[in-house]
Amino acid sequence: MNHQRREIEMLAVTMFAAAPLYLTGAVGMLPLLIFHGVMLGIGVRVLSGRGPELLPGKVMRLLALGYILFYFFDAVAISRSAIAASTHLVLFIAVYQPIESLQRNNLAQRLLTTTLIFVASLATSTHITIVLFVLAFAFLMFRQLIYVSHMETVRSLSRPYDMEPSSRSAIFYLLGTVVLGAMLFPFLPRLRNPVVRGFTGPLSNATSGLSEAIDFNETRTSTPDAALVARVWMNQDAIPFFTPLRLRGAIYDRFENNRWLQGPSSLNYLTPRDGVFHIARPVGYKKTAIVQQRIVNERLYIPSDTYAISGVQQLIEGPKPGSYTVFGRRGDLVSFEASMARETEPLLSRRVPVTGYPVTPEVAALARQIVAGRNGVRSQANAVEQYLLRNYQYYQQPEQIGRRMTTDDFLLREKRGHCEYFAAGMVALMTAVDVPARIAGGFYGGRLNPLTGYFMVRREDAHAWVEVWDGKSWVTFDPTPPSLRPGSMQGGLLQAYLSAISDSVHYFWDRYVLTFGVADQIALAAEMITRGRDAIASMRSSAGSIGNVLLSPRGFAILLALIAALYLGATIARRPSAFDMLARHLRARGIEIGPAMTLQEGIAQLNAADAVALAPLIALYEEEQFSSRRDSSRRRLLRSKLQELR
Repeated sequence: MNHQRREIEMLAVTMFAAAPLYLTGAVGMLPLLIFHGVMLGIGVRVLSGRGPELLPGKVMRLLALGYILFYFFDAVAISRSAIAASTHLVLFIAVYQPIESLQRNNLAQRLLTTTLIFVASLATSTHITIVLFVLAFAFLMFRQLIYVSHMETVRSLSRPYDMEPSSRSAIFYLLGTVVLGAMLFPFLPRLRNPVVRGFTGPLSNATSGLSEAIDFNETRTSTPDAALVARVWMNQDAIPFFTPLRLRGAIYDRFENNRWLQGPSSLNYLTPRDGVFHIARPVGYKKTAIVQQRIVNERLYIPSDTYAISGVQQLIEGPKPGSYTVFGRRGDLVSFEASMARETEPLLSRRVPVTGYPVTPEVAALARQIVAGRNGVRSQANAVEQYLLRNYQYYQQPEQIGRRMTTDDFLLREKRGHCEYFAAGMVALMTAVDVPARIAGGFYGGRLNPLTGYFMVRREDAHAWVEVWDGKSWVTFDPTPPSLRPGSMQGGLLQAYLSAISDSVHYFWDRYVLTFGVADQIALAAEMITRGRDAIASMRSSAGSIGNVLLSPRGFAILLALIAALYLGATIARRPSAFDMLARHLRARGIEIGPAMTLQEGIAQLNAADAVALAPLIALYEEEQFSSRRDSSRRRLLRSKLQELR
């Protein structure tokens, strides 16, 4: 490859190193466009046979001096980030270096600058596809390093010579680096990434009760989003009792101006007992689940009827009623164990008032009609739930309704809506019969990953349902038709497995690459130590068992037979070869056969009589040594002939 093509490839590698920055948002779009535009202009000039001086060298040197002052202004006033300003500086250096190469050899410095851009791209990227970028960049970089090494050798020899193809060598180095990196990765010091992105985005304006308020004065929209919110592990015996999943994150128990609101803010720092935070009293069948999720607004989404949480350092009840938060940055991964029961009761008994929903005479009459003849809160709530299921039309997308409407409009006139209207309508009807009820917002359903055994809960599983107070506990009801709830529209088997494979790969990347930390390294070291101890104990146990066998009469006989076989084998192995026997015979006559000599050369040093006597033996040796068919009689004959010569 000639110098021009190498220069074009060098420019392309530098431009390629900055490509992920468009997606990570670590720096602004305008600096990247300027950088790639200038580099592309330099590449066009080089390709046309001209120099890389898009601007005169003197102008570029003046710009370089001025950029030193601009860097501080950029960090303070423009980017307001030392990381972004430093990245801009490195991009400017990368643009300046091709012009500088006309004055001196700076290939090594250009590769260093390209590597810095690559590090900036890598440090701000968390998607698994960055692996493909790393492999491609490493291959191109190895090619450039091989070329730099070649040029240094040419300079030291003061003469040019042809360069061997570098692609094969680059692939060899790349494979070696990948293997070595994979082996060292679990043991390298961990550095917390300050810009790791979460796998959930803002949850405002979703038709699920996940925003601060359910505002029926505004048009509600819901865009299908397959982004993962949480993964939930559950034992097989717990699945029939605690599925479909309901991950609750918000409670709406106040009504004001056609808006359902969360209660007043308050924070209660819970105190753990033996590492367990108790948030309710369990009633009935109990099981546990492991929940892994990203922190969104510091809020945990916990399974309904959870009575205890463990695995977190600190847990705060609040700031809104029914919600729980943990300390951490947005996007951090948190895993905790949720202890669940068929029902839960509050730790402290208290009076629960009805919501402040203004019940109109029409709604009150409808509620009395629905619960007529029903005694007991649960029976009345079940009647309201079934009435809404049978008589109202459900729309999965709020925009299908076509206009804004109130809860009364939904109950009395429209009789159609999405899950928030169904939940609000049931709360209004229960309020009309003086039963406390509230809207719960979170995620519903989830899909079981058949490859890993956990449930995948996505943003498109956002949902709203109802909780009714029966005097002792909050009981869950859901007036949304079951066939139209999130997760009911399942694809084919192939689609399910492809989705499971994709999520499994992302889970492995997220768990064992992005968030693999010091605690995981300690656990890995502890596991290795434990396995080592178990192996030593097993070997000792096996050695004791073998000793008991050997001490028995039968074992002792077997040991003697084994020793005899080994001695016989060693004796046979020590028997000299035909070459050794002939060399020994010549050594006795004062002729030493060296490592580079042949028997023929040794015989040439003998007198005629001895040479004639040994010639048949040499022929016999060569026949035995180089024949394709082995015959032990030849070696015996050779040995007997040598005995006769002595």
